[in-house]
Amino acid sequence: MGREATLTEAVSRDVIGGILERTTGEKLRVQTVRVFCAEWLRGKTLAKQEGTSIRYNGTVDRFLAFLDKRAELPITAISPADCKRFHDMLAEEGLAPATRVVEMKTLSTVFNSARRLGLVATNPVTSVELPERVKQVRRKTFTPAQVAILHKVAEGEWRTAILLGYYAGLRLSDAVTLTWENVDLAAGCLRVAPQKTGEELQIPLHPSLDAHLSRLAGDTGGPLCPRLAAVPVGGRSGLSRQFLALMRAAGVGNDAVQTGGRRKLSRLSFHALRVTYNSTMHNAGVTQELRKKLTGHKSDSVNDRYTRTELETLRAAVNTLPGLKV
Repeated sequence: MGREATLTEAVSRDVIGGILERTTGEKLRVQTVRVFCAEWLRGKTLAKQEGTSIRYNGTVDRFLAFLDKRAELPITAISPADCKRFHDMLAEEGLAPATRVVEMKTLSTVFNSARRLGLVATNPVTSVELPERVKQVRRKTFTPAQVAILHKVAEGEWRTAILLGYYAGLRLSDAVTLTWENVDLAAGCLRVAPQKTGEELQIPLHPSLDAHLSRLAGDTGGPLCPRLAAVPVGGRSGLSRQFLALMRAAGVGNDAVQTGGRRKLSRLSFHALRVTYNSTMHNAGVTQELRKKLTGHKSDSVNDRYTRTELETLRAAVNTLPGLKV
């Protein structure tokens, strides 16, 4: 068949598989890219939190769409050149370097899993030269006046979401899906298991948030923000975009900066309320250990990324030095 140029990949696998089965009793394991990715995702969905699983699904879906019909080939058919072209496609779509790194590292995890199972000899992603990490853009903090005007301009459920971000440091997805079961008005606290970690936090209610929730409390259960909970966070009409539109209506600029791709990152966004929450307590002298308990941060280094020290805090520190007669 080789001499006649009729030997195909499928026939070759059948021949080698037959030899293997006759000599060892084992069958040759052949999985398509699509089938293996589906099984890998199922395992990750069970082991990871919802936010991480969604990100993994997004990467895999993009890779399978890129491969098109070749996704039905055995996973061994994927070459370093395929992975390089996938990375180039991400760059052409305008994804920032840091985002491309995350995408390719996720894809590398898929092939590392296949390698450990003996389905591929090498990981084809490792040959792709990834872009250098761009310095991380630091989110800014809202001033109390900005939060006040945002709350005034907002209507209905957005007012609740803003207060949950500002006074409880909740991420947008956690704020809009918070249910009345998470609210203990008698004890004056929220009991929240963030989607990112799944570990329950106990967050005391600030008097302003307590008063707001007490006014809303009634006999109804379910989410505090049922209408917002039905809308995805991302996308052109998602909650993140809606909040940016709310900021524009309030006259609060988002201070967007270029991150290396076509897209820009807003330094002021709903997530900046979480940075504001942590930083305000820091500048008031609350210890990092307590702030980590309230935000759910596992390490000092992560919490540091959410900490902005105000000039007056620095000034107070400098003023502790003894004075000299000069």
